[in-house]
Amino acid sequence: MKQFLIVIDGPMGSGKTTIGTLMHKKLKRTALVSTERIKWFVSDFKRGPEDNKMTADVLFAMCEEYIKQGVNLLIPQGFWKKEYLDKFIDLAKKNNLELFVYQLETPKEILLKRLAERPTPVLATSRVPKARILKNLKTWEENRYNLGRVFDTSKQSAEQITKVILKEVKNKT
Repeated sequence: MKQFLIVIDGPMGSGKTTIGTLMHKKLKRTALVSTERIKWFVSDFKRGPEDNKMTADVLFAMCEEYIKQGVNLLIPQGFWKKEYLDKFIDLAKKNNLELFVYQLETPKEILLKRLAERPTPVLATSRVPKARILKNLKTWEENRYNLGRVFDTSKQSAEQITKVILKEVKNKT
């Protein structure tokens, strides 16, 4: 079986973590990694350029090491701009990995409803402020790129999307 890297990209509330978690349960020898998981390793993580860069660098280093160890990668991560994703595309090419990129989208009003209902992460000191959420959604919309298959998570369940992705991965690896 060929080693692979799967990216599940999308804005906050689109279902990246849910789909990533469902897939992780079905894939063998696969690491589920994202900056969302890594940032809480730091006790006083602060959202901002310095700590965000640190977590992105740690994520990339983890990915490189997992690849060396023969572990597949599953990255449910909002990349915001294609240039942030390019490092991972290059990593897949350099290591001859099968690359899968999926983008999740959902109408803004549904994203906002999902985010309002989302519990505060256990290690977070506070919820993400609504102004920050709106800024993130605007940034996502302004920097959309056309790469990979797109799923509208308001029209398909996480389970349905997971089945489609798993079938594609199994057919190509």
